[in-house]
Amino acid sequence: MSGPVIGESAVREVFARRVPAARELAGAAGKVAAACRDMARQFARGGKLIVFGNGGCGVDASHIAVEFMHPVVRGKRALPALALGNDSATLSGVGARQGFDEVFAHQLRAFAGAGDIALGVSPDGRCPNVRRALAQAREAGLLTLVLCGGERADAPPADHVLVLGGTEPLVAKEVHMTAYHLVWELTHVFLDELGPWRGGREADPAHDAACATCSDEARPMRVRRLLPGGLALAREETGGAGGRDVEISVALVEAAPGTTVLVHAGEAIALAQPPSRGDADD
Repeated sequence: MSGPVIGESAVREVFARRVPAARELAGAAGKVAAACRDMARQFARGGKLIVFGNGGCGVDASHIAVEFMHPVVRGKRALPALALGNDSATLSGVGARQGFDEVFAHQLRAFAGAGDIALGVSPDGRCPNVRRALAQAREAGLLTLVLCGGERADAPPADHVLVLGGTEPLVAKEVHMTAYHLVWELTHVFLDELGPWRGGREADPAHDAACATCSDEARPMRVRRLLPGGLALAREETGGAGGRDVEISVALVEAAPGTTVLVHAGEAIALAQPPSRGDADD
């Protein structure tokens, strides 16, 4: 005998609360990709990732660090990363003498170099020690990122600010976990496909943009016109006249009409040249 599910409306409401956050994450694809591109460049130059947060976000920081240090996906290289909340003796020692607001900034001063990456994780962007550490990182010349919930106005200043998940702590935490798995994966996409780590040097995208999975080289194409939905019309650069416009995705790069982009499998994966006058459609 079947009948209505007890609490069906409550179940629907639980799922419905997560829909806006999931859409927000999808809408932030360009911001996430830009952050990962810059992270890949820092790793390619020998930088390391330093992550920090409090409570549940401190556990997230440890999770992020181990994803980079010990990838679960076979064939992905380990990248240097550490979480500042893992050493309870240091946390309690610094906190007792200098105050809890300094527990991450103090460690950054000791561990960080100008080529490193600082990633602060916060449920609402208002954690004083996370904000203080990010300010210290910016002062020292690190690439800085924030992953937080809450309101955009409460997020601390950083090079890349990802405000995701809204004001409900559990939903924000769920979205943050998905977001930092994306950050790990896309950082490797830029490293593997653009090859900036090869030979200990930063790559020239025009020569080193080869796909790690099929070894096909990316093709240079000139963007003719931007289209809605992260798409563009582009024409392959053949060194002569002719050719036809094809539709490509430019979701991962900051393309503009007249820009030369490197395209693999219909996706622009890097910028080769800035826009030139006369190369775009009127």
